[in-house]
Amino acid sequence: MTGFYEFFSLPNGVEVTCPHCAGCATFTFAHVFRLEKKDVHLFEGRQFEIKLFNQRFAHKWPGVLFFPPLLDASWREKLPEKYQGTSTWEHRANSAFTDGTDLGLICCYQCMAKQKHRLEWPNDAFYSLEFKGHSLWAFNKQMMLQIRDYIQAKDRDAVFESEPIVIRHLPTIFKLAKNREILVKKINKLIYSP
Repeated sequence: MTGFYEFFSLPNGVEVTCPHCAGCATFTFAHVFRLEKKDVHLFEGRQFEIKLFNQRFAHKWPGVLFFPPLLDASWREKLPEKYQGTSTWEHRANSAFTDGTDLGLICCYQCMAKQKHRLEWPNDAFYSLEFKGHSLWAFNKQMMLQIRDYIQAKDRDAVFESEPIVIRHLPTIFKLAKNREILVKKINKLIYSP
């Protein structure tokens, strides 16, 4: 699945292959907040990354990347008062608000790894497979199950009206009836492999 839906449909978190154990890990995008230049020093030396962002069709501005699972609950209290509000930290780092930063945090529940990571989607996708030179991927297990059910269905329009648009826009190679059985087997093997 390539094209428009690869980047613009990414949810806040996706399931990726752990770089340490090759198991299923969760990737969560970092959040970003625009700083005033005079306040940059307040974030230096903390568990934040300061970066110069280039907003689309605008000038560069300093921002701080925040990796929520790395910090304890009291981290906000240590910030200057104007940066403590909940709404100030809600911009996802890969949103249109920024220049498409793809930094985040991987948390693996098999090997317990927790580290900063630059997402390379769909190469990092845990739920992905190759079929006749095409890549089929899903953001998580639930989505791969939906894709499997969609591929398996004979009357897709009637059954899948409410499915995410990504599923309805699968490339034709994955929708052909002659490929249905082998694709469903491959997907089941991917989902149910230990």
